[in-house]
Amino acid sequence: MNEKIIRQYYSAYEKKDWHMLELILADNFTFTSPAGDNRIDLKVYKERCWPNAANTKKFDLEKVIVAGDDALVTYNGWTNDGRLFRNTELFKLKDGKIISNECFFGTGVSFPNNQAKK
Repeated sequence: MNEKIIRQYYSAYEKKDWHMLELILADNFTFTSPAGDNRIDLKVYKERCWPNAANTKKFDLEKVIVAGDDALVTYNGWTNDGRLFRNTELFKLKDGKIISNECFFGTGVSFPNNQAKK
């Protein structure tokens, strides 16, 4: 069940479907990343991070490891213009919802709206 929820998270970005994402994020969801996001709440996440969906073409999930209510995902993400971003994300889930996501940037542009070159 938790792996399905994790895969839905990435699918929502590919489909640009906020409602689909909102259904699997807990009301007390937090997001952390090296881009200055320190346990931001759902409202700030929607304002700051969700706009990246517009420039996200697809995710190739390389590793999805689920252990109880923890999930670790490493992926290659692709922007609409073919740029690569590679990250690892640590998810915490509870009662069928994602309660937190801690993103670790890897090689590439780091996140879809970054202006780095191909």
